[in-house]
Amino acid sequence: MNIKPMLLRLQGALGQDNLGEQMLLYPGVNAHKTPEATGNFVIGYNGSPNSQTALDFVLWMAHQTRQATGKQVLVHVVYVMDCYNSLDLAVQPDAATCLRSASEQFGFRCDSDALLQPQRGGTQVAERQLPMHLQPNMLDQVDRILWQARCLSGEWRGAVEAHLRFGAVATELLQVAQAQAADLLFVGCSDVNHALVQQLRPCLTCPILGIPTELEAD
Repeated sequence: MNIKPMLLRLQGALGQDNLGEQMLLYPGVNAHKTPEATGNFVIGYNGSPNSQTALDFVLWMAHQTRQATGKQVLVHVVYVMDCYNSLDLAVQPDAATCLRSASEQFGFRCDSDALLQPQRGGTQVAERQLPMHLQPNMLDQVDRILWQARCLSGEWRGAVEAHLRFGAVATELLQVAQAQAADLLFVGCSDVNHALVQQLRPCLTCPILGIPTELEAD
């Protein structure tokens, strides 16, 4: 799926000529990807103001794409419980890191790697077994955040799949993007030098989009 027409449609709708330049944090390397019958947009989401803005944008883009092309688009909303504080550490990304699991990178396991797929509110939630050190009320809080994301998607009449993951943020987002053959990954930051973007760039083939600078929360 070509990302340039999507950004142009968004620019036209908002009346901003430089929106695409602000939002494109990484162009990706899958420009010649074989067209599929459906599209897959992945977004890293944690309920913060920045990620809420990112969710608004990605749902808008999915809606516009459906209207302009008739192509079905599935939005994957991914909440990562960061067991490693991975965005606060000075991780030096390289191509070799992409092949290593988070437990190999950080020296301990975050979870049991048992993958469950319960049904909540009619939306599939891909989640790993809850680590012992996380309290049940934390899972309830995350479930409410994902429920809010699903409610917002309903306003756009869009198809959403929610994923609850445990581990390093970049690693888990990368795994979902790869598993879903993502057309793009949306994150709630606006700086190409952000730790998350820097950790993803060596590993990701699809484009990375962020929010415009003037819309980033303080």
